[in-house]
Amino acid sequence: MNKRGISAYAAICLILMTAIAASTVTLLLTNAHSSSVVSDENPYQRLAEIQNLVETEYYLETDSQSLTTGAIRGMLGSLNDPYTFYYTQEELQKTQEEDSGMYHGIGMLLTNTADGNICVLRVFRDSPAEQAGVQPGDRILAVDGTAVSATTSLGLSEVISQIRSGDGESVQLQLQRDSETLEVSIVFSDVTINYVEYQILDGDIGYLSLYQFVGNDVEGFSEALSAFREADVCGMIVDLRSNPGGYLDDVVEICDMLLPQGLIVYTEDRQMRRQEFYADEEYWDIPLAVLVNEHSASASEIFAAAIQEAQRGLIVGEKTYGKGVVQTLYTFPEGDGVQLTTSAYYTASGTSIHGTGVTPDIQAPTTDALVSFYAPDPKNDSQLATALDALRAQIAVSEPAA
Repeated sequence: MNKRGISAYAAICLILMTAIAASTVTLLLTNAHSSSVVSDENPYQRLAEIQNLVETEYYLETDSQSLTTGAIRGMLGSLNDPYTFYYTQEELQKTQEEDSGMYHGIGMLLTNTADGNICVLRVFRDSPAEQAGVQPGDRILAVDGTAVSATTSLGLSEVISQIRSGDGESVQLQLQRDSETLEVSIVFSDVTINYVEYQILDGDIGYLSLYQFVGNDVEGFSEALSAFREADVCGMIVDLRSNPGGYLDDVVEICDMLLPQGLIVYTEDRQMRRQEFYADEEYWDIPLAVLVNEHSASASEIFAAAIQEAQRGLIVGEKTYGKGVVQTLYTFPEGDGVQLTTSAYYTASGTSIHGTGVTPDIQAPTTDALVSFYAPDPKNDSQLATALDALRAQIAVSEPAA
């Protein structure tokens, strides 16, 4: 077997195979198959034999590529790790397009909830989904008439794949919004994602919403800070609610803009090899509040934990998701790839948030069905209102007495 070359860069499917023997419904024909003994030196020999057996003896025509893809996904699925999975060439290309912030689609971000549902996290501005009336919080019940759910990351991947693989022009979604069931038709179009949205609230508070730590996030964050400095704001809110994470290098670079010199985060792999990431001396020392919720994960949690441990600002909202592991994407010359969990990360104090999340300094459960991240309004967003009040109090304490 020729070994394929691979390249890797840092980034930050479960196949359920069940064999059921039922003599009342199965006509079983026993036939001895000549096979060699599988040795410890070549444990994958049986896999190759079974693939050859299927390709030559299965009663219907088979596709070698589909068999190989299924075998790979079955192997990765046995790890029981929802963050490790295989990308076909087409899947990887679409993922990389979306990470760049430009792609052809409908313009919404999905997640799978703890109770096994698919939920809309974000609807991007001026996107086909927004024009069709889709709102954050909507639960997807069906795609083109096919009922969907998500108990694993593969379920979410399949829903995304179903949405993408319609007739090439539109997709029909059945949504549940509170007690109401809706049917919407969304026409595919080019979507541009601005991963950072920002504006000034109440005349002197900078508000910045960061969708994900990918794409133009670092540039957008730096641009927002420059605009806030020019406007001479007296405080800043960073909104990471429903931010599912992204690249480790990106969150470190963004943390460096707001943290004093010191350790931000470090990673350790199975060989206990440790990699540390630091902030330098230069940073903007401005009163700060960070908004998080139960869907803030991974890189978002690195940011929130770093701010909290450095006592650089207040964390407001709900306990975060609790993803404390790092993935590496290995790409192959043919264009496919494997995303593999390769290390765990720890806060500067040595704490792992995996499975526990980051606990806010100020608890503020959401009471709002619809939150607009690009048109923030404290009157309709109780968590934002809480963050504003907390930030105002922080500013008052930091200002020198007259």
